[in-house]
Amino acid sequence: MVAVRTVEVSNQGKGSYGTGCLIAPGLILTAYHVALPADGSVVTVRDTVSVGFTEASVVWENPGLDAVLLKADRTRVGAGLGVVRWGELVCDAPGHRPVCSMNGFPKAMRRRVSTPCERYVDDLKTVEGTIALHTGSRSKLYGLEVDNAEPNEVKDWQGLSGAGVFCNEVLIGLARLVDRRWDRLLMVLPLSHLLTADGFTSTVTAHTGMASRLQPADLRPLMDTEPDPTLSSSYLLDPRSQVTDLTGVSALVHEVEQWCKGPERVNVAALTGLGGTGKSRLLIEVLHRLTAGSGGQKPWNGGFLAEYPTHADYRMLATASHPLLLAVDLAETRLAQIRNLMAALARSHDGAAIRVLLLARGHDTWWPALRRHLRTRHVGSVERPFALTPDDALHGHSPEDIYVGAKAAFARRIRLLQQTGHGDDTWPDSVVADAPRLYGADIEHAARQPVIYHHIAALADVLAHANPEFALKDHPMDVLLANEVEYVRRVAESRLPEGTVDDKLIRTLVTAQFLAGARTAQDGRAVVRAGFDVHHRGYGATAPPDARQLAALDDILTAAYPASDGAHWGSVGEPLAVPWLAEVETDSGEEFIEAFLQHDSLATEQRHQTLSTVARNAQEQPGLAAGAQRAVAAAPELLLPIAVQGVTAELGSDQAHQWLADLEHAVAERAATPDADPDTYQWASNLISEAQGRATAGRDDLEELIGTALTHETDAPEPPSPGPDPATLRPESHLVRRKPQVGRLTRYVVTFFALCHLTLVAAIPASVALSTSASNDGWILWYFVLLNVFMHLTVADCFGSRRLGTLPFAWIVPLITIGMTSTFAFALSRHLPAIWPPPWILCPVLLAFGLTALTVAWRLWFGQLQDIRQSANPEGLPG
Repeated sequence: MVAVRTVEVSNQGKGSYGTGCLIAPGLILTAYHVALPADGSVVTVRDTVSVGFTEASVVWENPGLDAVLLKADRTRVGAGLGVVRWGELVCDAPGHRPVCSMNGFPKAMRRRVSTPCERYVDDLKTVEGTIALHTGSRSKLYGLEVDNAEPNEVKDWQGLSGAGVFCNEVLIGLARLVDRRWDRLLMVLPLSHLLTADGFTSTVTAHTGMASRLQPADLRPLMDTEPDPTLSSSYLLDPRSQVTDLTGVSALVHEVEQWCKGPERVNVAALTGLGGTGKSRLLIEVLHRLTAGSGGQKPWNGGFLAEYPTHADYRMLATASHPLLLAVDLAETRLAQIRNLMAALARSHDGAAIRVLLLARGHDTWWPALRRHLRTRHVGSVERPFALTPDDALHGHSPEDIYVGAKAAFARRIRLLQQTGHGDDTWPDSVVADAPRLYGADIEHAARQPVIYHHIAALADVLAHANPEFALKDHPMDVLLANEVEYVRRVAESRLPEGTVDDKLIRTLVTAQFLAGARTAQDGRAVVRAGFDVHHRGYGATAPPDARQLAALDDILTAAYPASDGAHWGSVGEPLAVPWLAEVETDSGEEFIEAFLQHDSLATEQRHQTLSTVARNAQEQPGLAAGAQRAVAAAPELLLPIAVQGVTAELGSDQAHQWLADLEHAVAERAATPDADPDTYQWASNLISEAQGRATAGRDDLEELIGTALTHETDAPEPPSPGPDPATLRPESHLVRRKPQVGRLTRYVVTFFALCHLTLVAAIPASVALSTSASNDGWILWYFVLLNVFMHLTVADCFGSRRLGTLPFAWIVPLITIGMTSTFAFALSRHLPAIWPPPWILCPVLLAFGLTALTVAWRLWFGQLQDIRQSANPEGLPG
């Protein structure tokens, strides 16, 4: 809500009054002609929830730009607000321009309040409209064409000056003046002017703890946003937080920058490197250089493409007026999204240049196929991949240099976060850059490794000096995890009754949040329920958890790790999440991943993400793979297709082959158990063997093997090519036969009753045929013996192999079948002595029981067709 950022600004000594915008708690941006802070006059401000005004001081001013930054008591003005996001408009698609809005206190909204003392109140007014980029471009201003207000006189707008103008909840400008010749147009100062002004960005950073960078505001539904500043290890290590400097890769930065400046309108390339080598940080550095602009050209903009965009209409990118650099992180897992993006750009593109940089850990399995696909679709130029190695960051720098520089950067940012109200006062010592070396003592002689490990040691030493309790930890990662626990505990304590925070439960839920993700609120509830149940697994049957408790836990996870895109929430950073996951797995007796994957609350997409995440990080924590492989072996028809897809997408050919070999061993062990269905596990073995062969050969047609890939997009994927022989590998489509897992005794008992039923339905019409003279065409009745058996087998096949119970009139066929057999029994009873109960009552009951047994037996032996994409747990599989 942008209205809560609106403040009144008053200078009674100068007789001025207007509006301001809260940048952060206690920090207000407004127009200089509104504040008029010169000559010792007092400026006061009041937010929308306060009763009285609070005095404010000037921390930055620029009369030429008609802008000023004011500082007030952060506990009284804007308390609890996050730091505003800065942006600019980069696209201009007529008919698709986003709505921009501002909130202020124009003179027309002054109201008389009926109180005993009869006074006037300046009320709040929301003004909405659209901005066409070319309107006001010569004066370097935005022209906001108002949609919902037409004042009678220009003076009625007085008081709105200084209001912040927002687009998609991103601040893009400052309301400056009203065009006196056209009362529907408000002139707005773009924020890009402020960010280039002397001292502005440094002042904002000093008071918010966050660097200022312009985002493409009109593209925000498609993009990731920067993380909110928090005193958490996850934030401090996040490359988008830009805490530490980028080292040693200046040549590669220059190479990528020159690639961006090439003549092509659209160009795609890959940037590969191990996790922690600095791919994301390099992309941010390239953006910094490009956004500076040069030679009178428009500066670039861009950022990371959201994995869960609010919408997937990428066509507006083709109208970009600024050149754009778009990055796709973990590109190997988002191929469908990349294809949709590039297809939109290929249809028509008459805007500025667009560069798409795909960040991935390797390129041997997915890049050749994607490059061929893009070239056949004529989607611009497709370049060779850029490579980033662990040694690149050390070029021209020693591990000691990186460690010392990182320690100073972390100390500086932590002090800044503390000054801006983050954290608490429990740390007994101050944060210093020259903290004693506990974890970085031998950094100079350490083995060559990704730069993030040096950053972890530096951050651990800074934190351990500030809080001596952390210094008791044996490993630097344990220090960072302890600090993360403190951060999450602070969030939880503000939302739960005193003394009820369970650190271990919260740790389990944060891990589940990292594994499965949540695109929607429903997905979030599923993760919380699954994590809660698995955490308390082993305590026997208990009452269901209280819904209010689960909702509170969901709220904690959402507040601790808010979404940076259109998803329900984000997650803890991968460098911390992986060792945290290993701890949870160890504490659960190596059962957490296995039980979590099989929990019936999770959707198929969440299981897929969990398996992919485990496969991606099993190289650092090998013990994680075993739990996932046991889960797949326990429920192969539910998990095996998505496991094969995730493993082959995340890992190189050698690692994928080894992972599949271990999975094959787990499946073979499970197949040897008494309750295992031989046909199911034979199918699983065939699928794994075929996947191994394709992975080893470097083939890129795994989607043909397991069905169309799961995607996060709403667009329909392209139809797959014909796959291998369906007799060998059954899941060529999304329909597979799933057999309920039951014991041998149950299977044989049901089969016995089914055979007895078939014998009965054959014997009844045969007895009628024997009692009828063949000379009177009685031989025709022998055909009814075959027809009767055939109808019962047909009913068993239709209802045993398919789900027909919900179809209209579906139950008429079994009733007709039972009725026909009962008619033969009634005809036969006329030649027999009277019995009780009579055949017309006894026979339908026996036949209904027998037909049910035949249907169940058919399902046990031949399986039931089900869709592998359904999130529901298939019948009979462990959950």
